[in-house]
Amino acid sequence: MKNLSELIKKARIITWLSYGLLIVSLIVGGLVSGTPGILLVFAIVPLLIFIPGLYKENYRSISMLCFVSLLYFTAIVANLFEPDSSLFDISAVIAVVTLFIVSMMYSRWLQREKARPTIDYSNEC
Repeated sequence: MKNLSELIKKARIITWLSYGLLIVSLIVGGLVSGTPGILLVFAIVPLLIFIPGLYKENYRSISMLCFVSLLYFTAIVANLFEPDSSLFDISAVIAVVTLFIVSMMYSRWLQREKARPTIDYSNEC
């Protein structure tokens, strides 16, 4: 299963990149559109809760991030249909779709890798 560990490494990188892009797009898009700072805090904090789980590669936290990203997806797509939508909304929807798909696979691959039995060769004669 050497290929699985390579997939996990790539998925981790893409997950972190899309996660960061989503946060940056939400912050910069909110600042450009004149959203009050307190509303930006309420928009970003739910995403920041998942940083420890992503860092520790906890597949349950990553799975929950998938569900939360769906909520962001609905809000971002609704913003795209407003007359004052910007390029930051487009980058946010690309980031959230990428985050959902890649983190879903990342979580599944981590779960599969952790369920794989480990072989202890130290007790053999």
